Amino acid sequence: MKNLVKYLSLLVLAALILGACQPAAPQATDAPPRATQAPTEATEEMEETDDEIVLPDLGGREITIAVENAYLPFNYINLQTGEAEGWDYDFINEACARLNCVPVWVEFAWDTMIAAVAEGQFDMATDGITITEERAQVVDFSDGYISTEIKLMVRLDENRFTTLDEFAADDTLIIATQLGTTNYEAALELVGEDRIQTYDDFGLAVASLIAGDVDGVMIDDTAGQGYRGAHADQLTLIDESLSSDLLGFVFPKGSELVEPFNLVMAQMRQDGTLNEINGKWFGPDFVLTYDEIGAGAYGVDPNEIGGVNHPIKVLFVPSVEAAVIVSGGELMAQALHDATGLYFEVVVPTSYAATIEEMCASPDDTMGFIPGLGYVLANQLCGVDVAFKAVRFGYSEYWAQILVPRDSDIQTLEDLDGLTWGYGDPGSTSGYMVPLVMFQEAGINPVPFETGGSHNGAALAVYNGSVDFATTFYSGYLSPEGGTEWTLENPDIPDEFVESCAPNEDESRLLCGPN
Repeated sequence: MKNLVKYLSLLVLAALILGACQPAAPQATDAPPRATQAPTEATEEMEETDDEIVLPDLGGREITIAVENAYLPFNYINLQTGEAEGWDYDFINEACARLNCVPVWVEFAWDTMIAAVAEGQFDMATDGITITEERAQVVDFSDGYISTEIKLMVRLDENRFTTLDEFAADDTLIIATQLGTTNYEAALELVGEDRIQTYDDFGLAVASLIAGDVDGVMIDDTAGQGYRGAHADQLTLIDESLSSDLLGFVFPKGSELVEPFNLVMAQMRQDGTLNEINGKWFGPDFVLTYDEIGAGAYGVDPNEIGGVNHPIKVLFVPSVEAAVIVSGGELMAQALHDATGLYFEVVVPTSYAATIEEMCASPDDTMGFIPGLGYVLANQLCGVDVAFKAVRFGYSEYWAQILVPRDSDIQTLEDLDGLTWGYGDPGSTSGYMVPLVMFQEAGINPVPFETGGSHNGAALAVYNGSVDFATTFYSGYLSPEGGTEWTLENPDIPDEFVESCAPNEDESRLLCGPN
């Protein structure tokens, strides 16, 4: 379970990263190259030259290239064709044809891409990477090939501001952006740290903007155009830009590939090839949106954990009818899939114990919603750990309750002594363990009778007269409006019981307590 929690955390954070690398709208630049890796020098205007550029022969060398395959229009997998496409592919393929090298593309997430290149895991990386002084401390940059702009994305119906200055002047407005990008640095300069909400990917930031949780997203114009295309009826970009920088390829420090790629870039600029590639990918004819591309480095192999052929099992204890649990669980599984790209399968084992056994048997590909006692047992048996807790009707705790017939003479715990006690499962915290301790502390000994697994079954046993009383978790499920099969089939059930107690209502005859 610990492995799965870590695995899920990484993927939940990374599943929708679409353009974290860079600051904004690429515009073609005809500035000639300079043979330097210093970012400040790479942005200087250079004189055009018609001198013939002689390229080295790399002898058919394979060059490993880190790429997200999730950043329009630089690199992506076209869902319609299944092919890798984008500016990066066109440029590198043409460059290697001229340099006699073989590109070996490797999908790799943005968050550690530059560090991986710096460590020598790849020969280079393409991903619309902004040239900065800080990054140049750990990697070498090629000459810049495209200038970029950072812009503010807002909701289409926004009427509180129309300019960046107006946004900055209103200290109630919040900017969302991706942490670790030049977009974050631009947001920091505009409004300060206290007004920035960071996310691990732009997909989540844009979703928060659409939901109204934030007031704008600081994003590079390239990625912004992609999101705006997918949500044309909801989003727009403010025309002003915050900065203009150059994008470049990154190489390990001291790489002998920097000069060949600078030379081939200069040659492609000189003969017009670079302009043709820029026009193809940054012109009006490119209309692909993020809804039409794959997850790239943030996707999952079909046969890996979380892939379509190996879904993660979401286990629930059989507290009520399995059909009810599965129905609600599948809604949650779909939401998890939408957020992470992973696949989930809802499973309701036959008992509380079976749920724990299955978690222990498959620690790497299961997650479970289990009660307190189940967690203690699972933790002792196989190290299951807590990642999240449920909040139900505003409470992160839940309650045990004792159900008795409305016409019975039972008034106190002592009245239960010697009576038949119905409960659903001995693994239930509220249905069995907490009541058992209560009875022991009160010095009474009711006769236990297991009713078949669920809380509903225990309550139904009281209704049918099979037991004198039952213990279940407290909830509103005893009303016909609760929607469970047995209450719908027997709408008089609430009338047959003493009224269910609500938390902190001392007048109720129902005996309950937090657990």
